[in-house]
Amino acid sequence: MIRNAETPHEALPPSGRWLLAVNALFAGASALSNTFLNIYLWKLVQGLEQIALYNFLIFLFTALGYGGAGWLAKRTDRLYTLRLGVSFLAVFYVLILILGPRVAQNYAWLGCLQGAGAGFYWLSMQVLVFEVTEPETRDSFNGANGFLFAVASGVAPLLAGKLLTAMPDRGYHILFMISLALFLASVLCTWRLEHRSSPPEYNLRLGYNPPSYGPMWRRKLLISFFLGFREGVLVFLPFLLVFLVTKNELTASRYLLMTSVASLIAYYIVKRFLTFERRLLFVTVSALMLALSVLLLLWHVNTFSLFVFGLLNSLFSPLLLIPYSCFSYDMMGKLPDAVHRKVEYLVIREVAINSGRCLALGVLIACEFWLPNVLSNRIAFLIVGLSPLVGLLYFRRSSKEFISTFLKSKC
Repeated sequence: MIRNAETPHEALPPSGRWLLAVNALFAGASALSNTFLNIYLWKLVQGLEQIALYNFLIFLFTALGYGGAGWLAKRTDRLYTLRLGVSFLAVFYVLILILGPRVAQNYAWLGCLQGAGAGFYWLSMQVLVFEVTEPETRDSFNGANGFLFAVASGVAPLLAGKLLTAMPDRGYHILFMISLALFLASVLCTWRLEHRSSPPEYNLRLGYNPPSYGPMWRRKLLISFFLGFREGVLVFLPFLLVFLVTKNELTASRYLLMTSVASLIAYYIVKRFLTFERRLLFVTVSALMLALSVLLLLWHVNTFSLFVFGLLNSLFSPLLLIPYSCFSYDMMGKLPDAVHRKVEYLVIREVAINSGRCLALGVLIACEFWLPNVLSNRIAFLIVGLSPLVGLLYFRRSSKEFISTFLKSKC
């Protein structure tokens, strides 16, 4: 039976609350230092194509990390891969501290290490989300998780910006040390989660082409690809442009505070109003607004246009991504042998997302080499604007097919 739009969200189990704590600490650690890492690297290399290549390698090795983490999780436990992913990231920040200015010569393999750590962490986190939530609690969990992530993404960069302004010489080193401590705290929280073993067989072919509902699943992977195509540009370019236009870390951190407050409002709306029946409405409105958000940037990139874009993007991105994420888990739950194949399904989904991210950055790198900066930036923002519209077309078709296949027949 389809859940009524007025049905209240059910309470999360204790494991769900501990999982929120783990991810909140991870978000704080990432927001404190990773936000300014691209600026730190820019100051050392002074080239947008190098920053794009660095992020390209992160996404490539995130996809590879997902594959390796999936293989290991099936043979051990998803908590081990989560702790291993955080350990990779802790080593990454230790190396940043040790290398100092030599990061400029070593950014490529540092990006590989960071990507592998992210792949191990997020594979485990998504498996745990799939395990501790049900369709009735999934919207609530993702709304609460996004709310905590937005708080960390707003407060931490503001504190970081003040620190970097007050201590321009040692500020980055202090940030990386605090991040390291928060990563370790998130690992300690994982001891409150239950261990669970999985059948050791690892078959990615079945993850891409399940014996039932394969075409529907592959259409959902296309949604993942186009959303990843958008994120490949968004992950670093707008914030870096804010810094390049204003030449000030504190102003850039205020931009992040503004966007995080907007995200908090969006996640409150998600947590308060999102239900299964409203997902398509949320995705439709947000995709259209995200497409409109880039119009000023296509005309002129300045502080005003960047702040307007950041505000609209932060308001409407959660309204797109949370329904998509919930729909993704719901569909995985209906695929054959989902309990034992969830790792393969998640790995294939993330490969699709990171393939889109890599392709977008590949286009951006090519444009930087062959086109003037102004034109290459406009192409990047066209990617940002058009990708959610293409994803919307597949989402509408997939959600209607999902309802007619799995829900209406049971009413």
